[in-house]
Amino acid sequence: MKMNPIDQFGMDTSDAILCLIDKEKSQYLQALVLVYSAIDTLAWASKISGDATRTDFCEFVNKYMQPETNLGCTAKDLYGARCSILHSSAAESRLSREGKVSELWYVTSPASKVKIEERIKKEGNNAKVIYFTSLVKQFTEASSKLSDEVSEDPERKIKCNERLNRWLRFVPTESLSNNA
Repeated sequence: MKMNPIDQFGMDTSDAILCLIDKEKSQYLQALVLVYSAIDTLAWASKISGDATRTDFCEFVNKYMQPETNLGCTAKDLYGARCSILHSSAAESRLSREGKVSELWYVTSPASKVKIEERIKKEGNNAKVIYFTSLVKQFTEASSKLSDEVSEDPERKIKCNERLNRWLRFVPTESLSNNA
């Protein structure tokens, strides 16, 4: 049985993230780019029509990732982090400079989180610390929740599949015939 496209996307993205954070590579910044880009993609896929906006990103994150409970930040904080990572590979974004969101700082071990939070408090910074593994876990669970929700609503499934059919697909050259 063929896996539905949302589940496949979530699994493929999680696999790619694991490749990036392999102990020998430790490419966490690139993995963050992938996570935030994938959240954007799912926010777009969850819509019936139109382009995804900041509001759509935040609605998707609130509904499927519940960041305040699961990550210790808001959906707007994640949107600001998305902007900073995708546009400048930094923690600071226009939204954080304007005081509208907190910067997000990332750690790769739970023990580091406490130490970084103590530093933030000591310096009087308003940054929030996100455990990278929790962010990836919440993305993966959000993908699964969206997939389940779409699967249970036949009309939404049709509309969603119409959008997902626009996703790029790579076909091995060997599978293309000369007659095509």
